[in-house]
Amino acid sequence: MPENIWLDIFSYLSLEEKFKVAGTCRTWHRILADPSLYTHISLDNMEFNTLVLCMNQLCRLAPRVRTLSISNCFSSFISKTTVPVQNTAFMHQFPEQPSVHYLYSHITSFTPPRRREEYRKLGFTLHQDFSRALLALMEQSQQSIKCLNIHDNYLDLEMTELIFGIVRYGRHLEHLHYDRNRDGGFVTPEIVSAITAACPNIKSFSGQHAISDTVLRRMMTGWEDLRSVTLAPYQAPSVGTKEVSMDGLWSLLECGKIESLELLDLDCISNDNAKAMLQRVKQLQTTSFERVASSPLSHPFAHHHSYFATLPSTAPSVPLPGESVRHLTISKYTSSPLTLPGFVDLLKLFPNLESFKFTTNFFTYDHQFQGLSKDIYEQEILLVERMVRTEMAARWGATRAAACWQGEWNAPLTEEQRLRAGIMRSA
Repeated sequence: MPENIWLDIFSYLSLEEKFKVAGTCRTWHRILADPSLYTHISLDNMEFNTLVLCMNQLCRLAPRVRTLSISNCFSSFISKTTVPVQNTAFMHQFPEQPSVHYLYSHITSFTPPRRREEYRKLGFTLHQDFSRALLALMEQSQQSIKCLNIHDNYLDLEMTELIFGIVRYGRHLEHLHYDRNRDGGFVTPEIVSAITAACPNIKSFSGQHAISDTVLRRMMTGWEDLRSVTLAPYQAPSVGTKEVSMDGLWSLLECGKIESLELLDLDCISNDNAKAMLQRVKQLQTTSFERVASSPLSHPFAHHHSYFATLPSTAPSVPLPGESVRHLTISKYTSSPLTLPGFVDLLKLFPNLESFKFTTNFFTYDHQFQGLSKDIYEQEILLVERMVRTEMAARWGATRAAACWQGEWNAPLTEEQRLRAGIMRSA
């Protein structure tokens, strides 16, 4: 059978299946070493050690990777390891019993320098092995790699050289997704700024990262092709929780490029702010109308207004803030909740929405509004659902409207909500 047929057949195998089949015979081993079989790599549900072995094997094949996805990978060592912490109160209370002088804390609860030291003491080297393999793989594929997708892993990736690899070899990246990896994402604005400068071709950037107003404006100017972005609060060591302001969000909408917007638990999305941004849009509409209406008067033949009205406009069409957004996701857990007036203004602010997803729970509203009952909450849900579905049906038709709106009003409590409510944290 011609080798191109074998290549086509082997392209349907998963990565692990390819490695297993390669041991069948010399011919298959040679065919399965073709780099064209390894352009879209998916490493899913692997133990840390297995993940590193697979990445080392890929490095030896020298592939031209276009898409690299690492998801649902885990480390039994990291998940089970605890570290002793000296308790001075116990030392003074039980000086004659050294065995009770220590409490134990999970290794991932410490600061990065302390974690590195503990991993070194315990002889755990997989973070260094992963870093070497990842850097080698990204260096080999730096001209071809377009998409890096890392999500839902429990590997303590903050201990690796992942960020250095993105900055050093990610110039041609177009899609960068890093989320839900049991850490704080890209934890400082300086890291996001470095990625912005090093990866100028980004089209979508998702995950909960440290994005301030300043960084957001750099992203808007540095990423000319940016079409999708996620904004969420982050923890700034000096000032506590920090997030994008309403003015920062407005400047993002003003650029007229964003098509998919994910706003996770932001205070700048509230009833008052939605109304304020809508007022700004109306002012821009009024100003634009006055400018267009008055422009023919400057022409020497302005009295032939009927003729000039039929001429095509040479001015570029600039969308109003919010008009470019097609897909909107909003979550509310500890930030200011939205009620019916806020939803009404948001739908006017984003007149071209094709999908709208909203996630919250009763605690969000109960924490904000004193005396709120479940009955009142359910009535508010019915009002919002009816209004949004009616609006979507008017825009896209009854059939399509069913897929446009997704409201999840009873999401599970988050850890921060549990702490605010005084409930013991779940294990």
